[in-house]
Amino acid sequence: MSTALWPATHRIATTLNEANGTDDKEISTRLLKVTEEAGEAAAAYIGMTGQNPRKGITHSRADVADELCDVIIAATVALHSFTDVAPAVLDAKLHAATRRLHETEVWLTAWPTPKSVYATAPDITEEIGWTTAAARTVITHSQDDDMSREYWLRKAAVLDRIVLSYEADGVPNGSDDIAANAARQLIAADREGHGDYYGDPYGPDDPASIAHPRGYVRQEYARWANNQ
Repeated sequence: MSTALWPATHRIATTLNEANGTDDKEISTRLLKVTEEAGEAAAAYIGMTGQNPRKGITHSRADVADELCDVIIAATVALHSFTDVAPAVLDAKLHAATRRLHETEVWLTAWPTPKSVYATAPDITEEIGWTTAAARTVITHSQDDDMSREYWLRKAAVLDRIVLSYEADGVPNGSDDIAANAARQLIAADREGHGDYYGDPYGPDDPASIAHPRGYVRQEYARWANNQ
C-alpha cells in the first residue's frame, strides 16, 4: 500500500469537510464518486478492447490502471467519512480476506482428487441408467434412508464426472451448476440424517463443504466406493 495514500486522502477528505460540510447529501455524493470512477474504469477497459466498432481502440492498459487508481482514491476518501481509523479498518479487511484465501487453499488441497475417487467407478452411461431407475425406487420407498442416500450420492457423483469430462474437453455448458446443486442436495440429505455419511475431514455442516459441495461429493463417494 502506498505510503502517500492515507495522508493524501485524509487531506482531501478534510478539505471536502471544510468546504462542503458532512451532511448526508455530501457523504452520499462521495459514495457516488466511487461509482462514477468505477464507471470510468469500465469505459476505459471497453476502449482498450475496442468493443465499440464505431470508436475502435481508444485506451491503453495504462489508461485502465490510471482509472482504477482513481477508484481507489475515491473509495479511500469515502472511507474517511465513515471512520476515524480508515487505515486500521482496511488492514483488518485485508487480513480477513487473507484468512479466507488461506482457508480456501487448504480446502482445495484437502479434497480427494477426481482421478483417485473415480478411478474404478462404473461407466458414466451405466451410472446414469442406475440413477434413473433408482429415482423411481426412492419415490416409492421414501422411508428407505440408505437407498435415498445412495441415490443422492451416486447422482451427485455422476454429474460431477460429467462436468469434469466437459471441463477436460474445454467445453463450457453450464452443467457445473447442475452438478453443484446435486451436491447440495446430498449435503442437505446428510444434514437430515438420511443414511450414514463419512464426514472426514469435513461434515455436511462444515463451511468447507458449503463452499465446495462437489469436493464433499468426492470425499463421500471415495469412502462409499471403498466399502462396496
